[in-house]
This record gives sequence, C-alpha cells and structure tokens, in this order.
Amino acid sequence: MKNRFNVLYNPIETWPKIEKKNFTITQIYLRFLLIMAAIPPIAAYIGAVYIGWRVGFEEPVKLTWQSALLISVSAYIAILVGMYVFARLVHWMAQTYKSEATVADAFALVSYSCVPLFLVSIFSAYPLLWLNTMLTLVAAALAIRILFIGTPVMMKIDQDRGFLFTNSILTVGMVMFVGTIAISVIFWANGVGPAFTR
Repeated sequence: MKNRFNVLYNPIETWPKIEKKNFTITQIYLRFLLIMAAIPPIAAYIGAVYIGWRVGFEEPVKLTWQSALLISVSAYIAILVGMYVFARLVHWMAQTYKSEATVADAFALVSYSCVPLFLVSIFSAYPLLWLNTMLTLVAAALAIRILFIGTPVMMKIDQDRGFLFTNSILTVGMVMFVGTIAISVIFWANGVGPAFTR
C-alpha cells in the first residue's frame, strides 16, 4: 500500500485514490495499521530499555525490560483499538454533516492521517527530549494538514463542511488523547506502570 507514504508528500492526489479503492476495515488493519501501529511501541521499548531518557547531564533513566514490554504491548493494543473507536466516533459525527461515508471510510481517514505520527515515533528509539518534542510537533502539523485535505474526499462532503468537520474531528481527537492519559494513570496506579532500573 504505497499510498501510506504518498499521502505524506502528495495528499491532494493520494486521497482520491484511497477513496476509490474502498478498503474494508479488515484490509486497513492487515495491510497497513498492524504494521504502522507497531512502530511507536517498538521504538519506545528500545529507547526506554537500552538508551534511556536523559535530562541535562544526569544519568539516563531506563526501564526494566519486563516493564517496558508490558507497557509497549498495552500501547500497541490501545492504538489498534483506539483507532477503531476514533473512526466510529467520526462516522457518528458524519451524520451532522450529511455525509454518506461508511465506517471504513472514516477508518481510512483517521489511519492514513496518522502516518506522520507513526513514522516520527521511530526517533523514540533514541530518546532526546527536545528533539523528540520538536519532531512530534512537526509531524502533528503535517498530520493535521493531511486530515484537512482528506476529510472532504473520504467523507464525501464539500470543502466548507469538510473544514468544519475536520475541526470537530480534531476536537474529538484531543478529548481522546486526554482520556488516554487519564486511563494510563489508572493503569499505573494498578500495577501496569513503569519500573525503573535505578
């Protein structure tokens, strides 16, 4: 599925191609998301266990491999489930904008829009706070641009409604992000949290 990379540098031409292929949710999972969603947990695992996070000139803080593995597997499952839940919410909101898109269309929209965020997570393998933060902000900006271009195409609505719909999608995305943080805190409080080597 070369469209996963084409959407980065030429989303205007790539989104109509994705829309015409009418991918099912299963196809998106098997041919795209199962692989892309593995990048953040694997890179974070490598960075947390073998490199460690460093603030200033202090010694790097590392996680035990058991702790990092548990967190990485949990994160991978959360990404796969979260993307589907996000797509269902987008599809539910689509009725407000008189969209005839399917859940699969919404799933393709949110999945492909996250490509920059999946790819930039590779740098988590070498955790350098200022660099990771800067690159993540750039990736987020690119993902938002891709989403703005893709929403009218994938949700089968005009540009004006697409602009408003995209803002609604971003709002839901931010709420889900905050919710994820809250859930993480609950998990950490119940033993599914980081265990440091020092």
